[in-house]
This record gives sequence, C-alpha cells and structure tokens, in this order.
Amino acid sequence: MEHSSSQFNGHFDEIKNKIKRMKTRIGKLESENQELRKSIFTYLEQLAAQKKETQNLSQKQKSASLANSLSLPNHELNKEIDKYILILDKCIATINTKL
Repeated sequence: MEHSSSQFNGHFDEIKNKIKRMKTRIGKLESENQELRKSIFTYLEQLAAQKKETQNLSQKQKSASLANSLSLPNHELNKEIDKYILILDKCIATINTKL
C-alpha cells in the first residue's frame, strides 16, 4: 500500500507541476495576447490616420489639377481676346483714317 501511496503522491505532484506550468504558460499567453491587441489597435489607428491623410492629399491634388486646367484656358482665352481687340483697334484706326 505504501508503494501505491507514494506512487499516487508522485503522480499527484507531477500533475500539480503540469498544472503550474500550464498556468504560467496561460499567463504568458494572455500577456502576449494583450500586447498584440494593443499593437493591432495602434496599427489600426495609424492606418485610419494615413487613410484620412491620403484622402485629403488626393482631394488637394484633384483641386490643384482642376485649378490648373481652369487657369490654362483662361490664360489662352485672354490672349485670344487681346488679339481680337488688337485687330478691332486696327480696323477702327483704318476706318478713321479713311473718313
């Protein structure tokens, strides 16, 4: 009986040690999980901020492109208007000299 009692105690101690190691491992895994959750949350915040910044820059780029496309024709339109004014001035001057 003593043999089986000591054998039982040996198994019991072995089981207790395994449980203790498992608890330690679970604690480490829970800590690691918490750290990973924090880093994922931080990453998601950074991703959202970068997405917002990308959208802002894209909108600014679209606005700048639109402004450039509008200003170029206006500049050329002004040149055309100046050209026609010069032609009209010449026509008026010619008419005035013939009168």
